[in-house]
Amino acid sequence: MTPILAEFLGTLLLIGTISYVGTPLAIGAALAVAAYFLGPISGGHFNPAVTLWAFLSNKVSPNRAMMHVAAQFLAAVSIFALKAAM
Repeated sequence: MTPILAEFLGTLLLIGTISYVGTPLAIGAALAVAAYFLGPISGGHFNPAVTLWAFLSNKVSPNRAMMHVAAQFLAAVSIFALKAAM
């Protein structure tokens, strides 16, 4: 699995949990599951603010940061399109 796909899936899980369930325990559990399973692959950002921090701290390259943010935004748009279709 590529890091970009891992970011997409982790963000999809996190935003899906926020939009469908919304309880703090479920959100924390979703983030923990995403970080545990996908974090070693992608770095476990799952949030553009975290990716921006990693970029500003020189932990990721500009190209990788842009790809992560694009995957995160695409995941957020996908989950809201799915929710609107239901």
